Amino acid sequence: MPRIGDIEDKGKQELDISNLPWLKKGIGTGLIKGGIYLVAGEPGIGKTTLTVQILGALSKKGIRVLYIPTEQGLSDIKRVVNRIYRVDAKGAESPISENLYIDTINDLSMLPWFLNHRVLPPESEYHGCEIIAIDSLQGGGLSIGTGEKYKALLEFADTAKGTGITTLFVNHVTKSGGIAGPKALEHAVDCIIYIRRALRLRPLFVPKNRFGAAMLDPLVLIMDEYGLKESPHITAEASTILGYSGIGGEFAEAQAAVSIPRYGSRPGLSAPFLPGKKIQQLLKVLGTVKDIDVVDLSYDVSCYIPGRHGYASVLDLPIIVALLSSYLHQHVDDKTLFVGEVDLTKQIRAPERTYLAGLAEALVESQQKRIQSVYLSDRSSDEFRHMQPVEGEPKIGDIVEVQGVADLDSLLRIIWPSLIGDGH
Repeated sequence: MPRIGDIEDKGKQELDISNLPWLKKGIGTGLIKGGIYLVAGEPGIGKTTLTVQILGALSKKGIRVLYIPTEQGLSDIKRVVNRIYRVDAKGAESPISENLYIDTINDLSMLPWFLNHRVLPPESEYHGCEIIAIDSLQGGGLSIGTGEKYKALLEFADTAKGTGITTLFVNHVTKSGGIAGPKALEHAVDCIIYIRRALRLRPLFVPKNRFGAAMLDPLVLIMDEYGLKESPHITAEASTILGYSGIGGEFAEAQAAVSIPRYGSRPGLSAPFLPGKKIQQLLKVLGTVKDIDVVDLSYDVSCYIPGRHGYASVLDLPIIVALLSSYLHQHVDDKTLFVGEVDLTKQIRAPERTYLAGLAEALVESQQKRIQSVYLSDRSSDEFRHMQPVEGEPKIGDIVEVQGVADLDSLLRIIWPSLIGDGH
């Protein structure tokens, strides 16, 4: 029986991913040879894109890699590779074309056979591949109840580990955000890479990592047509948005700070002196905006209302914009003012005419306060634009830019057009 001093420390050999520095930052090392990695996230969030980026980065360095898609055809994967790496434009002899192999299997229970007959034998077609990616486990007919197939999957990973081949599993998550499948899968893998969505932003966590420190605070990535990359928006920031409560000549200020809790931490909502049910309703409305995931986030919301008057529904829009601004880490010009009630269908309702008249007077009185643009319902924008608070003086449309918007989707396209895009 060997003593601890008799055991040889062979160290860990790495697959070089220095051309993906943000991924190396997230997991703390290169990919470990023989390691078992699990990429998890909801459908369409960018798991396939990340997998292609990893395999492409390795194949560019002359490392042979094998991609086994179970949900997409070979031509679909080729299009993703070409989108990210422009392989066809570089010619058929590019390192990616030479070293990235793609094949399919009919059933994930065949994986042990596939490994033993088509990868490990020296004469086999995929011999020498140093990493095998399975994308995804659900596409191979695997469900929570198929225990035998999971046994085959884990047998495949165990054999690959023993031969120094790195395994990359791609897996969906449940509606509650948990990793799909039995807990045995999470226990078996060495590293979990978990991706969430915030429009084109992709917060990435590493909740389990046997090769380094777990990363429970998010690494914020951004998605574009070339794949995932680190976003400059790393930490949550508070946002202040101007509004008008409808009383007097002073403007209201809505403030919000939205943060992604550490992995496994409980989210929270703090909205002192504001109607809690109303703020929860606004968050529910936000959750209906395409690609906005408001689940399991923490919110701090406050609103300065001049004269200590009660909450008015026309403050809905500035509060929502403040939440979005912080959530998306996107700046809003402090010369901009937002007014309007937001209903459950994301429509921005038109204020009453008396409110518009009061706002018009406040804008005339506050020209030294540099308000340059006002966003409100498109059903009242023309009327507001032509208001003339003081006879013989300019109309509101000559003083500020009046922008009419129908709903939150329209507002997003106007104020942050660069964030509206599809993930892959």
